[in-house]
Amino acid sequence: MATRQPPWSHPQSSTHEPELKIWNSLTRSKKPFVPRERQKITWYSCGPTVYDEAHLGHARNYVTIDVLRRILRDYFHFDIKFVMNITDVDDKIILAGRKRYLYRQYQEKHRYIDDTVLADVLKAWRMFIARRLPRLSSERAEPRTFPIAVSEAYGDILSGQSLDGPGAKAGDKEAKIKMYIRDAESCAKALTGDIRNLTPIAFYELAKDPMCDMLDAELGKAIKGDDHHIFKELTEDYERRFFRDMEDLNVLYPDRLVRVTEYGKQIADFVDTIVDNKFAYATDDGSVYFDIRAFEAAGNPYARLEPWNRNDKSLQADGEGALSQRMSGKRSDADFALWKASKPGEPSWPSRWGPGRPGWHIECSAMASDTLGKQMDIHSGGIDLAFPHHDNELAQSEAYWHCGKSTQWVNYFLHMGHLSIAGSKMSKSLKNFTTIRTALERGDWTARSLRIVFLLGNWRDGIEITDDLVKQGQSWEDRVDNFFINAMEAVKTSSEQEDTRQAILADALVTANNRVREALLDSFNTPDAMAAISTLITDYNSQPKSALTLQDHVDIGVFVTRMVNIFGLNGNGKPNTDEVGWEGIDIPESAKQYVEPISQMRDQLRQAAIARSITKEKIEKIVSSVGAPEAEVSNGTRPRPSFARAYTEFKDNVLKATTYDNNAMNNEILGLCDQVRDVALWNLNVYLEDRENQPALVRPVTEGLRVARKEKEDRARQKEEAKRKRDEEARLKLAKGKLRPEDMFRPPHSDEFSVWDPSGMPTTMKDGTPVAPSRAKKLKKEWERQKKAHELFIQQTAPEAARNGNVRQDVGARA
Repeated sequence: MATRQPPWSHPQSSTHEPELKIWNSLTRSKKPFVPRERQKITWYSCGPTVYDEAHLGHARNYVTIDVLRRILRDYFHFDIKFVMNITDVDDKIILAGRKRYLYRQYQEKHRYIDDTVLADVLKAWRMFIARRLPRLSSERAEPRTFPIAVSEAYGDILSGQSLDGPGAKAGDKEAKIKMYIRDAESCAKALTGDIRNLTPIAFYELAKDPMCDMLDAELGKAIKGDDHHIFKELTEDYERRFFRDMEDLNVLYPDRLVRVTEYGKQIADFVDTIVDNKFAYATDDGSVYFDIRAFEAAGNPYARLEPWNRNDKSLQADGEGALSQRMSGKRSDADFALWKASKPGEPSWPSRWGPGRPGWHIECSAMASDTLGKQMDIHSGGIDLAFPHHDNELAQSEAYWHCGKSTQWVNYFLHMGHLSIAGSKMSKSLKNFTTIRTALERGDWTARSLRIVFLLGNWRDGIEITDDLVKQGQSWEDRVDNFFINAMEAVKTSSEQEDTRQAILADALVTANNRVREALLDSFNTPDAMAAISTLITDYNSQPKSALTLQDHVDIGVFVTRMVNIFGLNGNGKPNTDEVGWEGIDIPESAKQYVEPISQMRDQLRQAAIARSITKEKIEKIVSSVGAPEAEVSNGTRPRPSFARAYTEFKDNVLKATTYDNNAMNNEILGLCDQVRDVALWNLNVYLEDRENQPALVRPVTEGLRVARKEKEDRARQKEEAKRKRDEEARLKLAKGKLRPEDMFRPPHSDEFSVWDPSGMPTTMKDGTPVAPSRAKKLKKEWERQKKAHELFIQQTAPEAARNGNVRQDVGARA
């Protein structure tokens, strides 16, 4: 096939300027993207705080940032310097590190669960209840009665109500209470369960949260400030896990990774400069605070990202962490910590104000300034970081560089929307998350399916995981799977002679390319880009395959492949590839030597069986004409490969078709053909897709096929259940008709009456009073219904003679 320029290619020099617009949180509007240096981008991205497993909320942030990074790099051809930090010291890490260290020490000292351990756990549990669940009085705080007591005390919260009263929406406060209830319930199980059925590891896991709280309260302050290893053991462990998760999600590694603990002295020096610039002040305890009034008095705006939140005390307190509970000497409530005087049990670094540690916001300012200088193009993170974190970063960095109004530290702020499930944001602190590791290992998501769902939403909007959204993602992936399989098959089977024909989908391809380009120029509008790709595939599928040229298959296949590669949906697939397809749509090479003979043999047998022309001779001829290599066996001890076994078993089974009834043999062969397709090969993740007047298409079992099969099985189960229900209702109805109408109001079926007429209708009540006319009328209707039911029973159960004419006589005689 002759090489030619694709109809959708663009010169690299004109890929974006001056059309690319990006939503900038700093201006709260779409603005043309103009980097400080042509075709180059400096980018700082806030990384994770590593004290627990990364969850799907983190995946939303980092996968989405990765998508934007890939689009800028691979579609718009920017040279990017991407820096990301690891927060490995803050209040949450200090607390988690101390708790982990102290709890491990306790477990080492108490390897077996004895009376001392049980007493300690009970003490910890009661302290936890008193601190975390104050509605429970101390006398009600008993492990065995906890489920009942907590249901009474917190029934409103457990049922979804808000602490703020009727009509208010439940949120993080209520989620935190539910978390505490779960933790207390878990510990109560440890205390009330049979210790003989629990290993020490299982027991300590159940009791973990209350025990960690108690141990930290009693022993945490004894940890020395220079014992950094206590905290680094925690953070290094979770940092490794985080990047393992990112690798599994196909997220690019940063060009430069910086850690807070490696910048202790530089951060202290950074704060020192801000103090010298008169925008910060030290307090008596050795902490340093940013002076917002002085900063604004010098003509600098504060809280530029979210000015409406600048007086939100809950957000301010969350930004300050534990320090917010012990602040003294502050000139204004809104001032925030740059440097925190370390308290007993906290790590520390030397500074001119004494031992201390960095404030949360200052770390990013110091590290980003060190790696990128006094100004950068892009700063990114989750939307929850806009205030106070990023607003404070802006202020203190511009105070450090003394930028004033003329030069700003960051030109474009990009904030990713949250991921929520059932309306609640995922959060480590609330423990309402599914970890990335769990989601991938359990099969809830794949790296591709999760990224597709994120691509189907706008990067700066929140995404709520719903059944409809999951189905939308599955549908898009399945559509692309099938497209690639068909396009690859068409390329493989097309002849070079087809190149002389005019490609009939060239215009559709140009339209799709233009739609994708317009979408990505419009602040990375991936939902529209995904829709454009889907529409192109629809155009492709709507054409008879015989009408499409080889160039149609190749050009559209390469275009879609390049786009999914750019979006990061294809592992390490190259954005400028000339190949067609993505991972997971071809079977292993080692399997083909067995699967292709199975498919060929099956095609011929199936065609003959459908034509009702199967004979023993024809079976033997077909089997002998199709061969596969024998699997290697070492001294008879190594089992044959699964695909080889599937081939051998299929061949042996069709040769064993022993019946000489032609019709039965045809049916048996068709059954074996279905079995090798639906069971043997399916279980090996291979599917044979039967096509009319064509050989079966050999393809892997994709997620779309799995979903389709499950839906088919569910429909079959529902149909069978409905039939079972109908049969049961018919059986009960028939059984009800067994009772003769003349007996239905007599004992033992009824004890209300004492006198009846010849037909069995009651005339006198048990107490001797006549049956009231209105009651008699209702009873007559019941009698008539039973009479019809009994006649039906007789018809369906009586001998043939009775059904042919004696039913009425029999019923009349009994009456």
